[in-house]
Amino acid sequence: MDDKKTNSGENKPEVKAPEISSPEKGSPVDRIRHLTQKQMAALGCGLFALLILAGGFYFYAVDRPSLSGKVTISVPKEATGTYIADMLEKKGVIKSSEMFRFYMRILGDGTKLQSGVYSMHQGLSIREAAQELKSGKADTVTVTIPEGSTVRQMGEIFAKSGIAGTPDFVKEASTYGPLPYMYGPVAAPVKGEGFLFADTYSFPLDYTARQICDVMYKRTNEMLTPEIRREAEAKHMTLHDLITIASMVEREAKFKEDQVPIASVILKRLEVGMPLQIDATVQYALGAQKEELTVADTKIDSPYNTYIHPGLPPGPIGSPGMEAIRAVLKAQPGEYLYYVAKEDGHHVFTKTYDEHRAETETIYGSSS
Repeated sequence: MDDKKTNSGENKPEVKAPEISSPEKGSPVDRIRHLTQKQMAALGCGLFALLILAGGFYFYAVDRPSLSGKVTISVPKEATGTYIADMLEKKGVIKSSEMFRFYMRILGDGTKLQSGVYSMHQGLSIREAAQELKSGKADTVTVTIPEGSTVRQMGEIFAKSGIAGTPDFVKEASTYGPLPYMYGPVAAPVKGEGFLFADTYSFPLDYTARQICDVMYKRTNEMLTPEIRREAEAKHMTLHDLITIASMVEREAKFKEDQVPIASVILKRLEVGMPLQIDATVQYALGAQKEELTVADTKIDSPYNTYIHPGLPPGPIGSPGMEAIRAVLKAQPGEYLYYVAKEDGHHVFTKTYDEHRAETETIYGSSS
């Protein structure tokens, strides 16, 4: 038997690794690789968007000025978004007026902000400030001043309101008079008398007496429209005289339908140089409302006593309403010189003193 010998020098066959060819375009492997790249791009965009949103949320809901006081913010009805934003930044409520305007625009909240007077904390985020202004819940108190009220009567009303500056109201109204037409030929002891418009107001609880007066003076100036001023000028009547006469009409007439006739009597007496003899002016001079005036009352020494002093008193005797003001502008000096109130408050108008006495006796009986 022949033995087979192994030749140690004989070469072994070479084993080659299989070649891995690049995937062809459109192959499953190629699609997977490209899909992953798209996913990575989407993920990157998503992270960027999240960063933008996080930054936006920070400026909207977190970022705020480092202040901690309280301020009054007054938003007029016609206020623009720019006006509101600038005021909030100026008073330290928010950090950036530009960011406030930006968020109000993109969120559509700009038209939802409510007018009013707000007591707001400083150091709020844009979201917090916007929520307060959208709520319309201003930190105020409503005060109604009846037509015909005197400054003293207004002071009594304000004293019950809880507004901080009310203890100084009467003093402030007596000495502070910013409107040029508030002054007549003779100085009035209470400058604001008649020119603090009788209306319903919403005042912040922390308002001072000066701020209260400013709001009321501004309302008077607004109500005396250009048309009213032209009508007064056409009647050769100053605004001071207009308000003074209207204040007497307001106090004398219990019913609106008597306002024009009473104004006509006053204008007629002024025209003929007859003392006005308005009971309401004597009541004002006395400083108290009386059920019935006495003869002695009509002789009181006061420039407001129109029984003994001819012409108009130094100024208004209360704050007239718009109907009394318009009644004076509508009235013309007529044929009546006298009037007397009936028990129900309506008035009877007469031309002569004899007719006046007869009507007075009919209503109240003979004085003899």
